[in-house]
Amino acid sequence: MDNLNTPGVDFTPNADGGVKMNDGNQPNNEVGTNSVFKVFGEVKKIDYNQELVDQQINMNPTEKRIYEPLTGSSVVVDTVQENRVPENGFPAGYGPNADFKRIEKPKKPKLGERIKRSFGELTKIQKRLLIIIPSAVVGLIVVFSIVASITGMFSTDYSKTYSVAKAIKSDLQKLRSNVNCDKVTEYNDNTFTSMEIYQGYIEGCKKNSQGVNAQLIEEMGDTAGVLKDIEVNRRFEAFKVALNESKASSAEVEKTLDLYSLWHNWLIVESSGDKTHNGFEWSESEIKEAAKILVESGNERLVSYGNAWINLKTEVAKAAYKFYHSSEETEVVDYVEAKNDLEAKKNAFIQFQKEKRPDVLTEFPLQLVDLANISVKFEEMYSFIRETYQKNYNKKVGGCKELINAVICD
Repeated sequence: MDNLNTPGVDFTPNADGGVKMNDGNQPNNEVGTNSVFKVFGEVKKIDYNQELVDQQINMNPTEKRIYEPLTGSSVVVDTVQENRVPENGFPAGYGPNADFKRIEKPKKPKLGERIKRSFGELTKIQKRLLIIIPSAVVGLIVVFSIVASITGMFSTDYSKTYSVAKAIKSDLQKLRSNVNCDKVTEYNDNTFTSMEIYQGYIEGCKKNSQGVNAQLIEEMGDTAGVLKDIEVNRRFEAFKVALNESKASSAEVEKTLDLYSLWHNWLIVESSGDKTHNGFEWSESEIKEAAKILVESGNERLVSYGNAWINLKTEVAKAAYKFYHSSEETEVVDYVEAKNDLEAKKNAFIQFQKEKRPDVLTEFPLQLVDLANISVKFEEMYSFIRETYQKNYNKKVGGCKELINAVICD
């Protein structure tokens, strides 16, 4: 190749037929294959070092390694290829896309292989412990279960439930045999029964109207049989419902009993006054004082009767006084007329008593607690508890008759 006529530049043919440029400032010697640059008149040589390159951190990796934790095997995934989506619809690795790299994740070994591999990696001590510890645990569980079944450690203790149920039964029997309420109605209009005795009947009947002792019911609800046995609990709740229904009328019973007590007191006061004052010879102040029992009772029926009684009783008392205590020395008295007037007012008062006198037992009936419904629900509960306790008898607590081959609770 001919030299080009460029001033100051010499084009010299290379050994391989190429051309190298020589500007005159650079010696015309052979340079090695490594790159050489001239910087500010100095020559620096830079060599390519592959080992140094491998030590550098790749800030934009295109591959990642996926590990299978159980086996330790792994596979390298090319994320560039992984993110590429073939455009022809065929999956990677098949048909036209056979050249695409198909990622196959490591297969999970079967359970048997895992167990064999894990067991094979254990030391002799670990293998022994693996056999000894579970065997010891199973043995302890078996022994504990046997002891628990013999001693009844985890069985429900029905002894307390049964004993409280017996106490409730005794309380119900007392309520059924209580005759105080019968005596309240029987002796209500009997003026020979003192107020002290009659009030005792009243208080006894009030207690009877309250039903079963509330403390026993609360104690029953806290026993193991009620808390742990669904069937016992169901029957106990039914019994409580019957009790609550009866207690709803308890307030009305007490109100009626107080009215009976007031009326009995009035009958005694009236009878005593008539005996003292010869039937009708009351003073006006004594009449009003006696009738306060009725007038201040708060019961509309008794208040109305009390006011009418005051008026008629006062008229009879005045007529009686005029007939028995008048004197001709002070006034002219027509005894026949006075007697007729007294008789007429007596008859009017007696007729008033027959027609208007309240019949408190009929007008204000005593609605006693329905012990029949309570008793039915209790017997259902008590029978079940009794039978259950016989089957789960607690010999330490007792409470039943212990025979040779049986336990009888009643």
